Amino acid sequence: MPQAAPPRPARPARRRLLTAVLLLAGLAGLFAVARNDAWSLLATMADGRSLALLAVAVLANVGGLLLGLLSWRAVLDDLGPPVGLFGSARIFFCGLLGKFLPTPVFGLLAHIQLGAEYGATAGRMVTTYVVSLGITLLTACLAALGIAPAVLGGNTWWLALPVLVLLCFVVRPGLIGASVEYGARLFRRPPPTARVSARAVRVSLVLALLSWFSAGLHLWLIVLALDGPAARSLPACVGGFALATVAGTMTIVLPDGLGAREMVLVLSLSTVVPVSTAGAAAILSRLVCTVAELGTAGVMILLTRSRRARPAGAAGSTTTDPLGGKTDALPQPRR
Repeated sequence: MPQAAPPRPARPARRRLLTAVLLLAGLAGLFAVARNDAWSLLATMADGRSLALLAVAVLANVGGLLLGLLSWRAVLDDLGPPVGLFGSARIFFCGLLGKFLPTPVFGLLAHIQLGAEYGATAGRMVTTYVVSLGITLLTACLAALGIAPAVLGGNTWWLALPVLVLLCFVVRPGLIGASVEYGARLFRRPPPTARVSARAVRVSLVLALLSWFSAGLHLWLIVLALDGPAARSLPACVGGFALATVAGTMTIVLPDGLGAREMVLVLSLSTVVPVSTAGAAAILSRLVCTVAELGTAGVMILLTRSRRARPAGAAGSTTTDPLGGKTDALPQPRR
């Protein structure tokens, strides 16, 4: 019986163009933030303590991004041969830059195109994207419970629904695979060829929750730099940032939820600090997140360009990522 042909890697020119578009989108996002009074706010915080707290805030957000990468990678590697840390980072962070464009299509396209370079099929990348997005949103709703009562008053009963769904996925992780298959049938798309294992789902859930806590710490550090209360502001910052990110993700027509995220952040933080301070923190949070995302993505792209191994040998040979992840078989060009 003839064997199925391995997936064709994405064309280098197409990959380079897509990466360039995403990097330009990230730079445009940084420019937009800079125009939104961010630099004038920094000028008023020129003392050593405030600048040190902002620097640590960037590192806290980078920590959240790296934990998010590991959560996403737990799903990706469970569906096929491990891609390796640097390869996974390149795919993940290039896709992350798609958030600066007013549609999630570019992020998913980056995952598919770059995943093909490492031998991952389009179906595997789409399944990873959908499953990870569901895990991210559900864990964000759980992290947001700390601030939801103060923001929403008595209308928080609906937040119990995603928490119940999350608990169901923890107890019965196979439900995630069943949900993805049902969605594929609903939209008349071919179902995924493999399901995510129970262990991978649970690992991804734990890492996603940790990523929300680390990312939320950046907002808390910003509030401290603005002389906000330390103890009372921590749950508002962690929960508020998660809630604001969910709101921004849902407004897919706006680049990175611009405006919607800030509105939710101000509502969340105004429960513990004055509205003027909450507005300043929301602007600085946008700046810190953009610098962290763009900087981390740029570093990962440079590292993978300089260190990733080139495919060599006979057809069907494998390549190795710098940190040991073996990729799927890559076809050799015809001579």
